[in-house]
Amino acid sequence: MTKNSLSRRALLYGTPVLAGAAALTAAEPAMAAGSDTSVVSPKDYGAVGDGVTDDTAAVQRCLSQGRAVDFGGPGNVYLITNTLTVYQATPQILRGHGATIKAGAAVNLMRLGRARHSLDGLNFDGTSQPGGVGVIIEGDAQYSSIVNCRFTNIGGSGVSVSSGAHHVTVAGCFFDHCGHGSTVADNNYRSSIYVADADFCVVTDNRVLNCNWGIIFRGDSAAVGINFYTCQSNVITAVSPPVAISQGISNRYGRNGKIAGNTVIGFDDNSIDCWGCNTTIIAGNSTKGGKDGVFVGDPSSSNIVVNGNTFNGPQRGVRVFSQETVTPALVIGVTIVGNTITQPTDGGVLISRNNLSQVTGITVSDNDIHVTGAGSYGVKVVNAELVRVLGNRIYRPLQQGIHLSGVDITEVAHNTVSDAGYQTPNTYSAIDIVGSNRVTARDNVAYGNAKHAVAINSGVGMTVTGTRWRSLGAGGISNGATGTVLADNVQF
Repeated sequence: MTKNSLSRRALLYGTPVLAGAAALTAAEPAMAAGSDTSVVSPKDYGAVGDGVTDDTAAVQRCLSQGRAVDFGGPGNVYLITNTLTVYQATPQILRGHGATIKAGAAVNLMRLGRARHSLDGLNFDGTSQPGGVGVIIEGDAQYSSIVNCRFTNIGGSGVSVSSGAHHVTVAGCFFDHCGHGSTVADNNYRSSIYVADADFCVVTDNRVLNCNWGIIFRGDSAAVGINFYTCQSNVITAVSPPVAISQGISNRYGRNGKIAGNTVIGFDDNSIDCWGCNTTIIAGNSTKGGKDGVFVGDPSSSNIVVNGNTFNGPQRGVRVFSQETVTPALVIGVTIVGNTITQPTDGGVLISRNNLSQVTGITVSDNDIHVTGAGSYGVKVVNAELVRVLGNRIYRPLQQGIHLSGVDITEVAHNTVSDAGYQTPNTYSAIDIVGSNRVTARDNVAYGNAKHAVAINSGVGMTVTGTRWRSLGAGGISNGATGTVLADNVQF
């Protein structure tokens, strides 16, 4: 038989097995002349693949040979009642071509360990068991990959990447109804994909649907974090109605992460959450609903760029915040630039702090904030310092376009505010400054329903120049501060 002739595998899958083959032991399968002995099948070791017979032992015998495994295509469904382990010290390639590993009990379906293994085209059906993870990649299985696989109705996470399993790739996979098990209490394992303390991991081009939680990246400590990971081009949707406090892409102590081009829909809490993260790029994502399109802060966080995202109907498009009460936190160097925020139910961008924390060095620039009568404000800054609000376009907030309270050394320039106080004309100002010091407001434009273009309630060291306004209720500038510099502020 030549290499291109019909293989023994095709004979096994496509035609009945000869009666004489029954005399062979499962551990010593027959080898047809000329067949490729480097690739084996669970059926070589006694598996039936009918979705009814318990194939656990036979599939495990096959996996333990240390060879490449072909599960044989969509007509093969292997029922298992215990965890399959891929623990050979040399890398194994497992190809399913649409074959299914089916849970017959609430168990973890597969574990990869000890080498760089590859899964391609396997389906994992959790059969809505109350618990159990689809595939666990252990810490000594670095560089393993899971591509083009399906995870459906898994009680716990579809894929869980353990601490130390660096350089893992999860790509092109489909997840549906993972993390819904009744015995799964830890939110980490209620996610569809969970990556814990594993650096340089890539999660890309997956469809992650009907989630409790979406994709979680977890660093164990601020000192070490989870480093150099990529979460890109995934579609992530929450179950309806969403689970309380659920998040789409959740990051804790992320370092040098890239979160780009994802679509996140319908979670109860934040669509993209960055808790204590540093040097992270969040770019080109699209979110719908949720609490914050992007949240940054609580523990110390720095060097975060939120760029070119689209946030549709959140409470807030972006929130930068810290309220640490025991260990003072520093949230610094966050740049929010070029985003589009549509119909936020609270406001467009919120920057604030409570208690012992410090929020400083924040830039909000060149964003389109279409409040359109849905929320209260465009940009709000509370108790922060060294903030720049530059070149934003804010449309129809119910209250102020830009509201500053308790800020210091802040610049507000080149912004355009339309119809501040929408629905209640002559009530709220386009730019409102309360209890703040050393604010520079220059070259801003206001028109429509606002009471004033710039209203200063109190403070010292203010500068207001180059303001332009049209059709305001009570005029351009209202100054209640001491020593304010006013120049070149005129009505159109």
